Amino acid sequence: MSIFRNLGWFFRRHWIRYCFCVLFLILVSLIELLPPWLVGRLVDDIQANNLLSVDIYATVGFIALCGVAIYILRNGWRLLLFGGSIELGRIMRARLFHHLTRMSPEFYQRHQTGDLMAHATNDIRALEMTVAEGVLTLVDSIVAGTAVIAAMIWICGWEITAVALVPFPVMAWLMSRYANLLHKRFRAAQEAFSELNNRVQEAVSGVRAVRAHHLTDAQKRKFAKESDKNVNANMQVARVDALFDPTISLCVGLATMSSLGFGAWRISERLMTVGELTTFTIYLGLLIWPMFAFGWLFNIVERGNASLKRLDKLLAIEPDVKDSAPENNTVLDGNIAFSSRGFTYPTARNRALEEFSFVIEKGSFVGLCGRTGSGKTSLFRLLLRQYDRESIDVRIGGVNHDTVSLDALRNRFALVSQEPFLFSASIAENIAFGRPEASREDVEHVAKLACIHDDILGFSEGYETLLGEKGVNLSGGQKQRLTIARALLLDADYLLLDDAFCSLDMQTEARILDNLLNRENPGTVILITHRLTNLYKADQVIVMDGGCLSEIGSHDKLMAERGWYARIFERQAMETTEAIKLSA
Repeated sequence: MSIFRNLGWFFRRHWIRYCFCVLFLILVSLIELLPPWLVGRLVDDIQANNLLSVDIYATVGFIALCGVAIYILRNGWRLLLFGGSIELGRIMRARLFHHLTRMSPEFYQRHQTGDLMAHATNDIRALEMTVAEGVLTLVDSIVAGTAVIAAMIWICGWEITAVALVPFPVMAWLMSRYANLLHKRFRAAQEAFSELNNRVQEAVSGVRAVRAHHLTDAQKRKFAKESDKNVNANMQVARVDALFDPTISLCVGLATMSSLGFGAWRISERLMTVGELTTFTIYLGLLIWPMFAFGWLFNIVERGNASLKRLDKLLAIEPDVKDSAPENNTVLDGNIAFSSRGFTYPTARNRALEEFSFVIEKGSFVGLCGRTGSGKTSLFRLLLRQYDRESIDVRIGGVNHDTVSLDALRNRFALVSQEPFLFSASIAENIAFGRPEASREDVEHVAKLACIHDDILGFSEGYETLLGEKGVNLSGGQKQRLTIARALLLDADYLLLDDAFCSLDMQTEARILDNLLNRENPGTVILITHRLTNLYKADQVIVMDGGCLSEIGSHDKLMAERGWYARIFERQAMETTEAIKLSA
């Protein structure tokens, strides 16, 4: 029952709700004791030929009144109890979502999406059941069971009650054994469901790659294997589940048989009336639900315990990047001074960045280039504090970027990553994702700057066109241009473009870049690119090589130095010229 203690914070927050809920359950249990007692008296009056019509009307009327009261009270406790479970689900989902949004990229390298979704669905649903049906079965098994047994002893005698209760200690022992077994098997079933979720998520997300490589049958076999594991795990749970009801039914059946036999003997010995045995038999019927509730309580609690442990384990993971100054919302503005004494990713052995430093002036256009894996994207991640290291020092306008809140820092930046991500919403909603209150005119303006406006008008529903998951109905270039428009709408002072033009042709790339640099208040633009021909306009070019800063300066300066930048620039310029000649 430790789960109720672990969820004590929720019960304390909603103590009024649960006090009334328990009160209503107690009243229902007490009112249910009256009709059997009245029926027993009626039977004794019939046997003694003392029954009057007025007695029948009074008894039936009172039983009907009890039924109405029970109906109202049951409706009340259901609203309170299940309303509370829905509230817990809302709180836990919000807490989990908030926790996941605070995690760094490293966290998502260790945890698969399907597993996280299983926590947000199955595990939270098991918790909801615990604070709904778990509380119900706990109160009913204790209150209703105790009330019925007390009434049986008071009205019918302790002897026949003791005979009826003989099988129940055995049942309690068996329930405990089943519960321990269920806890282990249900946790294994939840983990199997997580693995199945992962398999489905990967297959659906990568459906194009699966078809392109003719791996549909292979994926089906892998899915079937995971599905079989999930089925087997749940069958193990079902085998334990299947033991609860038959065990309870058997114990209740033995109790009924023994009590009826003992009751018949007591009637023959004139130690008990037929009416009292009738009342006792009805009470024994009322005892069936508390006994079932007792068994079901173990089932629900162990499921909830297993799920709560999984959720607590996930929520206990501390963010790799902590918001060290959540109240400090100082506006960062000015030059960016970046200094590295070496940086290594947590899961890597080799350094991603070596020792170097540079300064990016406010309002300038800066190009970042270099070989693949030279550390360009790592610079962006460190600017945005996606990773924290003492060996990295970033100052914006002279203020260290880890002395302000994460919101204050990241609100100054707009990032367009290498892999564009779009939501299952309309085109307009995707562009306005960062500023939902933006007008249609603002949305269309940034779409024109990103050279996607004409493409959007080509769709049948224009800006209201609904996109599939991750923008599946768009080309790679259209996705990139939409994410560029989304970043522009933020109107941030620092625009980070991480190879954001890689899916575009050179002409479209040049047009977008001109639009970015010539717009009103362009701010600071930092572009990672492998096409060096667009960097001749850059105020500063930073060349990375093996995590080191190998060259830095203006385009003209680097061309004069005749290093890597000059060689690659001339080669690309020559290829571009030849391509233009061939197209002509």
